[in-house]
Amino acid sequence: MKRSYLSVLFLVIVLAILVGPFRPAPVAAEPAQQGNILNNGSLEQPYSNGAAQGWGRWHEDTGSFKPPECSDRYAFKPKWEPESNTAIVFDGATSQHVGNQFDTWHGGVMQNVAVTPGTTYRLTFYATGRATNEQWPAASNTEVNMGVQAGIDPNGSGLWNDTDIVWGAAGSPHMSGGFGNWQQFSVETTATGNQITVLLAANFTGANQCRAHLDIWFDKAELVAAGPAATATSPPPPPQPTSPPLPPGPVATNTPLPTEVAQVPPTETPLPTATPTETPIPGGTICVNAFADNNANGQHDADEGAMAGVTFTVASADNQLVGQGVSSGPDPVCFEGLPPGTYQIAQQVPPALEMTTAANVSIQVSEGQTVLIEFGSRIRAEATATTASGAGGGEASPTPAGTEDSGGLLGGGSTTVVAAIGLGILCLAVLLLGGLIFFLIRQRG
Repeated sequence: MKRSYLSVLFLVIVLAILVGPFRPAPVAAEPAQQGNILNNGSLEQPYSNGAAQGWGRWHEDTGSFKPPECSDRYAFKPKWEPESNTAIVFDGATSQHVGNQFDTWHGGVMQNVAVTPGTTYRLTFYATGRATNEQWPAASNTEVNMGVQAGIDPNGSGLWNDTDIVWGAAGSPHMSGGFGNWQQFSVETTATGNQITVLLAANFTGANQCRAHLDIWFDKAELVAAGPAATATSPPPPPQPTSPPLPPGPVATNTPLPTEVAQVPPTETPLPTATPTETPIPGGTICVNAFADNNANGQHDADEGAMAGVTFTVASADNQLVGQGVSSGPDPVCFEGLPPGTYQIAQQVPPALEMTTAANVSIQVSEGQTVLIEFGSRIRAEATATTASGAGGGEASPTPAGTEDSGGLLGGGSTTVVAAIGLGILCLAVLLLGGLIFFLIRQRG
């Protein structure tokens, strides 16, 4: 009898040793991700309307008047394009070029970013530029003020001229002999809402600033959390000087919306014909843009910005394709030099969006006329459950609570596999133990 009890005890000890290592270890939560929260901070391809993916264009426009001999301040619309010349790329394969010839300008690129209210954020980027009448690679004229600055709008209005934008120190990173002379620009401030707007800016405006080449290149932009949420004793950030405000322009807001959508025609607004500074292009012009229809009423309300990523198609009355474009921010996509006649304009939205106006519209264009068509769309309710976006950016869905991606030998599901193996061994051990006890009882009998 004593020998039987010792045998059973020995078997139990052996089973405990075997099964013990297979008990699933507690799953530890992954630490919060730190680092750059910008979408496409390196300003890489693809580009749309000259701006890097995730970024929108912005600029100041003082009108069509140009002071003689560049004797006073004025700002015309610059040009945006990708730059792949390795001598003018600081990070990755591409930098963002913004520039103009002879006409001074004030503008850059911007992005809306989802943030935590009360947290301090720091924006940094690198820039270099050329201001000269000479061809590449002649050195830049250091007498020209480039006015490069980093800016953050703490309430995320998406307007470049919002009066509460905090601007960092300005500088002029002049190139020398074709070499970058990249300089870092930065600013930091505390978010007042759940979205902020970051701006990469250059300002060539001013008397006697005109040159044949007025160019800036932006690269390697980063937005990081610089400190915890502000407390009641923390002083507010000091106000920074800003340019005189102009009438605001729209920008994408990507605000989650209700589910019902009313299908109404897109709005059609005649645009005033600006006084041309060059020989006017014959024919008419159709300008198309998309707005974030937050309340799904089919109207572009004053508090609704632009929606990026919507594809526009313009076709003639006989269904011949005239052109295509993609919305990227406040500025519309324009198709110029169109012969007078009837045209079909259609919108195509990405899967994350749904239309709040009709998908297409037919308009009549006359000689010298410019017509603006605006299509409405919004983010689908199911898309907002898994992504959080700014002016063209998003974040990956978080890992569900209670799971673990160990990245170990068995991959992401290693914890589940090991637990199943342990359970199987435990069941086998119970069966063996039952058989041994049954055998011992029969021996005693």
